[in-house]
Amino acid sequence: MSTHLFPSRGLLIVCLLGSSPAFSDGPGLNVAPRFMPRPQSFGSSGSQAGPGPGSVPPQQIGAPAADIHGINALGAATRLSQLKGKVILLDVSAMWCYWCQQDAPSIQNLYKTYGPNGLAVATCLTQDNNGGGPVSLAGLKQWTSTYHLTQTVMNDASGTSGGAAEQAYVSVTGSFPTIVLIDKTFKVQYIQGGFDLNAVIAKIQALLAE
Repeated sequence: MSTHLFPSRGLLIVCLLGSSPAFSDGPGLNVAPRFMPRPQSFGSSGSQAGPGPGSVPPQQIGAPAADIHGINALGAATRLSQLKGKVILLDVSAMWCYWCQQDAPSIQNLYKTYGPNGLAVATCLTQDNNGGGPVSLAGLKQWTSTYHLTQTVMNDASGTSGGAAEQAYVSVTGSFPTIVLIDKTFKVQYIQGGFDLNAVIAKIQALLAE
């Protein structure tokens, strides 16, 4: 089946559900297909999602970003706010997620392309590949090595009921991956469910130019 025939990932994943019992991408990263809604974006028009679960509210465009914290793939404590002063692309993903696996190389390429111009990239893995539990250091290392990533890869040790990243951002889009763009003052400027590469590039370029 040609994926380019189905621009909506929600539609594509439904079609795949009928034809394939499981996906695999990289050693040890086998996932069952799960439905994810059509990609949607919230831009700088002041859009705000309804209330989400847990103690961290869904993010409003223009509001300070949630300061997610956890450990990185080297085992060191890390916070998203350590990247303040740069334009930040936050990729909230789950290890079991087929599209998260497929998009990982493209996100790395964005970092290689725009990193020298001031883009920081952080992938926050909120669910592991074994039932959706917390992601361990071994899981972070596996994701990093499988996709040859050089950007920050971290888990989420903050918040409750799924962690701050899911509460603040996935609750807005209802899907993995969720892509968040944060400006140099650490304010949220863009939230996207799924991964529309052209739209993300356009927004990155605009934020870097500010």
